[in-house]
Order: sequence, then C-alpha cells, then structure tokens
Amino acid sequence: MFTDEKVALDCPCCDETIYRPLAWFRQAYFTCPQCGGGLAASQFDAALEEIERAFDTRIEEQVRGEPRQGCGCGGCH
Repeated sequence: MFTDEKVALDCPCCDETIYRPLAWFRQAYFTCPQCGGGLAASQFDAALEEIERAFDTRIEEQVRGEPRQGCGCGGCH
C-alpha cells in the first residue's frame, strides 16, 4: 500500500542510514548502498511492520478527521 513511501532505516552491517522506498526494503535480497553488505528483507521485518502500522493509523486519522495527538504543533489536543 505504501510501497513508494521513502523510509530511513539503519544498515545492520555499517550502521549508516539507508533512505529508500518501502518496497526496496521488502526485496528478498539487496545490498547496502553505503557498504555493499548483503541484506535480506527479514532483517527489517519488525521495523517495516511498525512503520506500516503508523502509516495506517495516520490515514485512519485523516479519514476520520481526528487530530494528531502530541504532534508538537501547539494546536493539536
């Protein structure tokens, strides 16, 4: 659903941040653009599931017109 959304996750090999579309992290196998280390989608499963839940929650809030809680803008309750 959010495959084109870019996310930032740290490479488990070099700890550098990888900023790529969500679908890129869902590939079966890929390499880190910084260090060339071999990576697998399973290494990112937990983080990606959390990100997708956050996307789903935000969309539900937008559809229902609910304000975001604690966004820091001073206007949300």
